[in-house]
Amino acid sequence: MRKSIVGLLGLGMILGMGLRAEVEGAVATNAPAVGAPSSNAKVRDPALSKLRYDMIMGQLDAGGDLLLVANLDGLIKGGVEGIVKPIMAMGKGRTDSQAIIDCVAKIPGFLDKNGFYALQGFGMSVVPRADGLNTVKCFVARDPAAAGLPLWRAMVGTNPKVIECSDFLPADTELARTGTAEWRSLWKLIRAGVVEIGTPETAAAFDKQLAMLTTNMGVNLDKVFDSCSGESFFSVQLSRTATIELTGMAGNGPVTMPQPSFLLGVAVLDNTLVTSLEAALAKSGMMVVTNEGELTGVKTLNLPIPLPIPLQPSYAVFSNVFLFGSTPAVVSEGIKAFQTKGGLTATAQFKKAFEGLPTQNNGIEYMSARFMNTFSEVQKAYMCPQGEADAVMSGVMKQMLSYRQDMQSAMVIQNRKSGVLTIGNSSVGGKEMIASLMMAPVGMMAAMAIPSFMKAKTHSAQNACINNLRQLEAAKEQWALAGKKNQGDAVVESEVLQYVRGNKMPICPQGGHYTLNAIGENCECSIPGHKLAD
Repeated sequence: MRKSIVGLLGLGMILGMGLRAEVEGAVATNAPAVGAPSSNAKVRDPALSKLRYDMIMGQLDAGGDLLLVANLDGLIKGGVEGIVKPIMAMGKGRTDSQAIIDCVAKIPGFLDKNGFYALQGFGMSVVPRADGLNTVKCFVARDPAAAGLPLWRAMVGTNPKVIECSDFLPADTELARTGTAEWRSLWKLIRAGVVEIGTPETAAAFDKQLAMLTTNMGVNLDKVFDSCSGESFFSVQLSRTATIELTGMAGNGPVTMPQPSFLLGVAVLDNTLVTSLEAALAKSGMMVVTNEGELTGVKTLNLPIPLPIPLQPSYAVFSNVFLFGSTPAVVSEGIKAFQTKGGLTATAQFKKAFEGLPTQNNGIEYMSARFMNTFSEVQKAYMCPQGEADAVMSGVMKQMLSYRQDMQSAMVIQNRKSGVLTIGNSSVGGKEMIASLMMAPVGMMAAMAIPSFMKAKTHSAQNACINNLRQLEAAKEQWALAGKKNQGDAVVESEVLQYVRGNKMPICPQGGHYTLNAIGENCECSIPGHKLAD
C-alpha cells in the first residue's frame, strides 16, 4: 500500500533525503562565517520555512509518540538537476550524442509543468489511543497551484467523494486499497512525455507501436484509458473455510494457510475495456469459458496452470465496474457484495476500523491482523531454516519477523488543495516506526544474504548426498563381483550394506530416502537434484 505504515522503507528513504536537505540548509544558513562564503551555500528564508512548518503542523496532532515535520521544497528539482547537469556536461560538443542531450534538456521543464516539483514538505504524527491503537496522520504538502496538474490527478484524483467501488469488496477481504486515481491522466502524461521529451522519431515509433497493437490485437489504448472513470480497487481475500498447503524451506514441513484470492476493479464509462480484452484474447487464440448458475455473467480464461494457489483468471462487468479476479468464485462474491451491500464494508470489523474517519475521500488502505499474521507465518516457513545447525539463524530471523504479528491498519486518503492527507489508525506506534526504519537496512541485507546462504547450504548438502550415493554404488559393485551378479539382477540391501562403513545405510543431509536399484542402475535419492551423473 502506497502510503500505509507498512511501507515504511520507501518512506524512510524519502524522509532521509528530506531531513538531510533540511540539515544541510540549516548548516549553510546558520554556520559562522569563516573566510569567504561558499558558493554552494543555500540561503534559506526563515519566514517561509516557518510558514510551511505551520501549514504542515495544522494537519497533524501534537503530544503523541512521534512528530516529524520536514521541509522538502526543492528536493525533487535538486535531484533532477543533479542528474541532468552532469549528462549535459559530458555530452557538450559531442555531435554523436546531441539527440540524447536534447532529450535530457527537456526533462526539467516537462516535470515542472506537470507537477513533479510541487512537493513542499512532509509531516507525520502518531498519538496513542486508549484502545491500544494509534492515531496516525501523514501529510504531503504540495504547491496549491499544482492540485489539478496531471501528476497529482494521476496519483490521487481530484476532489474527495464516496467511493462506490468499495462495496465490491467481499466480506473475507483482509487487504484492500481503493482510490480515485485517474488512469486517463496517467496515460495522457505518458503520451505527452514521449512527444515533449523524445525526438520526433521516437514519438513516431511510439505511435506506430500503438497502431500495431490496435491492428494486431484489437486494442486501442487511447480509448481504453479514456473509458476509465476514475475509481478502482485491489483486494486480497483469505478464505474462512478452505486452506492450502505450501512447501516450506528444506527441513520445514508444509505450511497450511487460508486459501487466498485477489480481486481488482476499475469503474468504466462503457464496454471498451472488456471489448478490448476479449478482442486480444480472441487474437491470441485463448479460450474463454462462460460460466452458468451462480457464476452467470462471469467469464473464465482457460489457463491450466498447476499452482498450489487456485488460479482461474476470471472477469465480468457489473454496474459499470470491470472486475478481474483470480477465480470465478471471487468475482461472483464481489458482485454479490455490491448487490446485497453485505461485503467487507458491512462487517463490524471494518466499521470499527474506520469509525470516525471521513466517508468522502480519495481512497482507503485496509490491512487486518489476520492478513499480516498469515503473511508472517509463510515468511517464517520460507526464511527460517530448521535443524540444530540453523537454530541461531532461525531464532534471529523469527525475532526480526515477529514484530509484524497482529499488525493492522485502517487509513483514509484525502486530496486537499494544499496537499494529500492520510489519516487513520494503526497498531504500529511511534517507537515501532522508528525501529522499523532502523531495521530496514538489516532486513535488506538479510533478504540478499539468506538466499545465497541457503543456496550454498543446499549445494553442500547435495554434494554430501552424492558422496553417499557413490559409496552405495561402490558397495553394490563389490557385492555383485563377490556374488557373480549380472546386469539387471536385483540387489539384497542388507548384503550390500556389509560393504558400507558401519554396515548401515548412510543418511541424506536433507532427509532423502535412498533406493539401491538393480545392478547397472544408479542408486537414487528421493530429493530432486541429488543424483549421480549418468
